[in-house]
Parts: sequence; C-alpha cells; structure tokens
Amino acid sequence: MSLGKAAGRYAALWRTPGVPRVMLPAMLARLPVAIEPLAIFLHISAETGSYTAGATALGLFSAALAVAWPLHGRLIDRRGLRVVLLTLAVLHAVALAVFVAAGSGPTWLLVASVTPVALTMAPVGSTVRAAWALILPPGPSLNTANALEAVLIEVFFVIGPALTGLLTGTFSALTTTLLAGGMLVVGSFLYGTAPAVSTMRKETDGVEPGAADGGKKSHARGERRPWRIPGVVAILVAAGGAAAAFAVLEVTVPATVSANGDAAATGVALLSLPPAASVLGGLVYGARQHTRLPVNRYLVLLAVAVACMVPLVFATSVAVLAVCLFLAGLPLAALSSEEFGLLGSLVPKTVINESFALAATMMAVGSAVGTLGAGAVLGWLGPTEARLLSPAAALIAFAAVLSMRATLSNAGSSTTVDSGA
Repeated sequence: MSLGKAAGRYAALWRTPGVPRVMLPAMLARLPVAIEPLAIFLHISAETGSYTAGATALGLFSAALAVAWPLHGRLIDRRGLRVVLLTLAVLHAVALAVFVAAGSGPTWLLVASVTPVALTMAPVGSTVRAAWALILPPGPSLNTANALEAVLIEVFFVIGPALTGLLTGTFSALTTTLLAGGMLVVGSFLYGTAPAVSTMRKETDGVEPGAADGGKKSHARGERRPWRIPGVVAILVAAGGAAAAFAVLEVTVPATVSANGDAAATGVALLSLPPAASVLGGLVYGARQHTRLPVNRYLVLLAVAVACMVPLVFATSVAVLAVCLFLAGLPLAALSSEEFGLLGSLVPKTVINESFALAATMMAVGSAVGTLGAGAVLGWLGPTEARLLSPAAALIAFAAVLSMRATLSNAGSSTTVDSGA
C-alpha cells in the first residue's frame, strides 16, 4: 500500500460523520495523561528534595490507575459512558484540590494525595478504542482507526513531556499539574456528551455483532470475565511489560542526565523522543500491507523493542541518550496497534470496555512496577544498573506472548489480510 493511499484512509476516517466530535474532546482529555504524572513527579521531587519520593508518588499514581481503570470500564459497560465520565470529571477536580492542600503537610501526606488524583482519572483512551470497535465494522476502517489511535497516543507523549518541561520552567510543576487537570475535566465533559459515544452501552446490550457462532454462544462467552479467555492474559502481561520498560526510563533518564551535570528538566524533555519516533514508526508501519499473522507481527515488534532497549543501558551523555531513546521508541505505535487489535479479536463486545481498560490497567501496573523498581535500584546501585530493568521488562513481554503463540494465532487468523492502516 502506498503512503498516499494510507493517508487517504486516515482522511476518510476523519470525514466520517461524528468522528471529529468524538476525537477532538478525546484528544483534549487524553493529553493530560502525558503531562499530569510527570508534573506530579517533578513537583514532589522538588518539594521533598528526593527523587525517591517522586518515584514513589509516580508508582502510587500508576498503581491507583491499575485499580481504577478496570472498574471504570466495567461501570461504563453497565451504566453508560456519559454518567461515568461526567462523575469522574467532578471527582478529579476535587482530588486536585486535595493534592494542593496536602502540599502544606508532611511528605507522606503529599505522596499519598496522588492516589485520589489517579483514581479519578477517566479511562478515555480505552473507551475511544472500544468506541471504534463498536461503531466501525471489522476490516480496513477499523484497522485504520486502531492505527490512528496508536499514532495519536504517541503524539500526546511527544507533546506531553516537552509541554511539561516548558510549563514547569515557565511557571511551576504544581501549576502544570493543575492546568493538565483542567484539560482533563473539560475534555471529559465534552467527550462524554458526544452523541456517538454517549449511548455506547446500548450497542452492547444485544447479540454481539458479527459473532461467527451465533448469538447464543456470543452471549455465553460475554458472561465470562475477559481474563478467563485463553490468550488474553498473555497480551495483558505483554502490555504491562512494555509499559514497565518505558516507565523505568521516566525515572532513570532524568536521574542520569542530572548525575552528569545537566538539569533534570532536560532529561524530562528527552522523554518526548520515544513517542516522536513512535509516530514515525507507526505511520510507516500503517502504510504497509501485512500478510503475516497478527501474533507473528506482534512478536517481531516485541523482539525489536528488546533489541532497542539494550543500548540505553550504556548511554550516559545527553546526545547518546537522545539517539538511543529515539531508536527505542520506533516500534511503540505499531506494538500498541497490534496489541489492541489482537485483544479486540479475542473478547466479545459485551465486555470490550472492561477488556481494553484491563489492558490500560496492566500498563499502569507495569508503570508502577517500573518506576518503583527503578527508584529502588537507582537509590541502591545507581542509574546504569536501574536502566538494565528496561530490556528485562521488554523480554518478559516477549516471552509471555511467545508462550501463547498457538492460541493467539487462531484468534488473529481472520484479521490477517490488510491489517495495516
């Protein structure tokens, strides 16, 4: 497939009625996910004078997301998107007020106050993916939407760290946190009231569309929890492993840069390079026509991720770190696209919000483990040893998918042809 034809698919998707009304507020609500945790990390590190305290807060933030997002997804499947998102928007504003008030208290209270902030963060990203799976028919259009989602996520993480560094340097980390929270609240209100997604629950109340074995089997399968479906756990573990690999970098890169005499904010700005590379990699990957099984493509991408993580262990200077971070980010968007595509082929649509939220949860779990582990090893041994955790986590993700290759091959065989954007 030519790049021009691939671009035409993206443009056609954008012209689909209702899509801009969903995408624009969703983008506003999702950008804070790339800003708020980093700003909180910088704020708490500066207030306490300890990277360990900042890393602990970041780990708590990720752990809280891990608890909250599957519950949010299940509530959305049962109660509808609008009521859940609007409620979370109000609660998030209250949680931010508590976080500000905790700044005048002891360190443990400030660190603990990040938990309600994370618990009330709406899972907008996973619901957008679920919306495409419900609104669009299986095939090229849905594949294009999934590829676009993967690229957009990386765009947010390109803009997020750079914007965090800019706003933190201009104002303060606390002000940046509050600005990000405001974007999340406003975006959640606008996205939750979009006509195309506010009635999503009604679309899942009947027989699963396109079920190959009839409505009865689809209904029975829908009663199962997603993690009981063969192959799902392997994808969830892989999602967590990949997230952990990059979460390690969120702690170790600023610490490495700082240890070599540069400002920690420079290290934060460097974190925009992996998602920038991911955008490029995702666009190139989406322009290709793929004939291999999705699980085989996923395994190749995970192997590439492991190989790209290894040079980061030996990087110390800003210039070398920049090159290595760019290389490490190249397979990210493609990984995300294949990951959610495989997951969507495994689970029934009656639990799709919960399933995609579980994937987001495992990413949050991986981020929590990665940041806490990196913080501990950083304080114990140093930044070089802490960076070893990145390729180790990516290798765990590869092994998890490889162990369920046969099951995932059967699940993804119907979407082999033309799965690129």
